[in-house]
Amino acid sequence: MPARLVLPEPARFTLSCGASVRLLERHDLPAVAVEALLPGGAGSAPAAHAGLAALTADMLDEGAGGRSALGLARTLERLGAGFDSVAGYEDSRVRLWVLSPRLPEALSVMADVLMRPTLASDDLERVRCERMDAVLQLRDEPGTLASDALASLLYGRGHPWGQSLLGTRMSLGGITRDDVVRYHTERYQPGNTTFVVAGDVREAVLRELLEERFAGWEQGTELNDVESAVPEPDNTVIHVLDRPHAAQSEVRVGRVGASRSAPDYFSVVALNTILGGAFTSRLNTRLREEKGFTYSAHSTFHMRRSPGPFIARAAVHTPVTDQTVRVFLEELTRLVEEPVPAEELEHAKRYVALRLPQAFEALGDLVTRVAEQVLYGLPEDYWATYVPRLLAVDRQDVQVAAQRYLDPRSMTVVVVGDRAAVEERLRGLEIPVRVLTEQTA
Repeated sequence: MPARLVLPEPARFTLSCGASVRLLERHDLPAVAVEALLPGGAGSAPAAHAGLAALTADMLDEGAGGRSALGLARTLERLGAGFDSVAGYEDSRVRLWVLSPRLPEALSVMADVLMRPTLASDDLERVRCERMDAVLQLRDEPGTLASDALASLLYGRGHPWGQSLLGTRMSLGGITRDDVVRYHTERYQPGNTTFVVAGDVREAVLRELLEERFAGWEQGTELNDVESAVPEPDNTVIHVLDRPHAAQSEVRVGRVGASRSAPDYFSVVALNTILGGAFTSRLNTRLREEKGFTYSAHSTFHMRRSPGPFIARAAVHTPVTDQTVRVFLEELTRLVEEPVPAEELEHAKRYVALRLPQAFEALGDLVTRVAEQVLYGLPEDYWATYVPRLLAVDRQDVQVAAQRYLDPRSMTVVVVGDRAAVEERLRGLEIPVRVLTEQTA
């Protein structure tokens, strides 16, 4: 039986400014990882401003606290520190890695970036142009087109999750400096922030360092995330986006799935491992090993605070596109209608349980795991009880989860490929087929 994972409980305290702190001390190496976690991300911006959260995060190190972007880079380079700022669908994060003797000065840089970014108009225009070019380049990537089209179909263009994190050329073009400043003021505030720290620093020392550097951080107004309705499909539909003469088709099969706090979370983990979450999963075995259609086929439940998307995916040779869609739906049907064999379930559970310690190897891993607990409100003993709860999942649990989340009668299928070569064969599956354009995708 896989060993139970035992982790030290992080120290917890709150700064005078209102920010929360969680610290996992580790003194085997003279290094510290720090993350400022701010819930919100793309889900806190209206769809018309798609890309605003990521654009704001990208602007933070373009100048702060009187330093230019080059000045910040030189300071971090002199400290030997790693630094980045990113935004996802549910959160924004500012991350720092540094040797512990350099932590005081590195935290001063982090404080400037969080509290005093310049957000200059000239820098905004340059960063905006870079991101618009990136969006344009990605429109030539069939895999990106397929994933973006699926998200739009699952959530609708009016939902923040129905848009790319980068945004669109239109949405980026409409974002002003005032929008960026307002987003930073509203979202980057202490009451919305948890500092997650792991490494070679004592609690008393860290408390003093953070209190000194974030003493002037003022609390803003109460935050409200954007709420948008999610459309529910009545039946399975195949959506085709034409890429004339494409040698491959990008195939996506998905629907709105489970939330991170779902009571059947561990059943879903086992279910997805069996379906497409491992190299030996059913999808990869059939499409790669048995049929030779693809290099890789897999599936994922993107679990968020609200139900995130379930996505199964593969890139296949054009002539076998329809057969690939058939295999996807057959495997979903099999999971819904037939209990999984006991041996297959045990293999899947052990695969996940034995890989879990890898997620805690480095300081950054520890920070990520604790931040996950904070973001999703997971209990303090969550990781300690992870393996026993996973191993308790039985065959009925997996089948019930499949029936709840993988109904093959209400899947959204996206195919990006050569319409002339694939459309007629897809219609032979006796599933409705609709043609998308790049404007409707």
